[in-house]
Amino acid sequence: MIIEVDFRPFLSWVQQKSNTDENQAARLLGSSLFFDFEFGNVTRKEFHSRVNAHYRMNSSEDEFFEKFCSIFPGEVPGMFSLLEELSDKTRLFCLSNTNEVHLSYCLEKFPKLKLFSSIYASHEMKKRKPYPGIYRDVARSLDLNPRSLVFFDDVEANIEGARKAGLQAEIFNNSSQVRDVLKDFLNRDDKA
Repeated sequence: MIIEVDFRPFLSWVQQKSNTDENQAARLLGSSLFFDFEFGNVTRKEFHSRVNAHYRMNSSEDEFFEKFCSIFPGEVPGMFSLLEELSDKTRLFCLSNTNEVHLSYCLEKFPKLKLFSSIYASHEMKKRKPYPGIYRDVARSLDLNPRSLVFFDDVEANIEGARKAGLQAEIFNNSSQVRDVLKDFLNRDDKA
């Protein structure tokens, strides 16, 4: 995890704007519409329009996406400095379940994301974690053996998916843990 994610401000706004309860607002995150947006199957306009219609909200596109991007309060402590440190030693790649709005917002708000050689986004790849195919596609696009990649995530299912695809995968705890794992990984002789 590089950037903290907290959907509560957005869901609270949906709840207030639609006069619905907390559970109903939270269902959006597990809905086929939300996944379709992260798969790149619906445009930002369609997503806004369909959420507005479903929750009977009257939000403008600007207001909606401003609230939708409020889920990113800042960097995970220590991660940007770690990226800077590592970018001199190895190529860095990011794989994210995301959508066109969140990716564009994060690239603008967090310019240090440019330390990644490539960012692989679910909406562009038309696949999402934890499906093993997405990890294999990343390795294939880099022309690398999956074994030569180490992957961190804060969701256990995503770790399992990466391992099924042949990557070394570790549950994310904090920047110190990432630093320690990568130090060992970069010194291995058998990663190629």
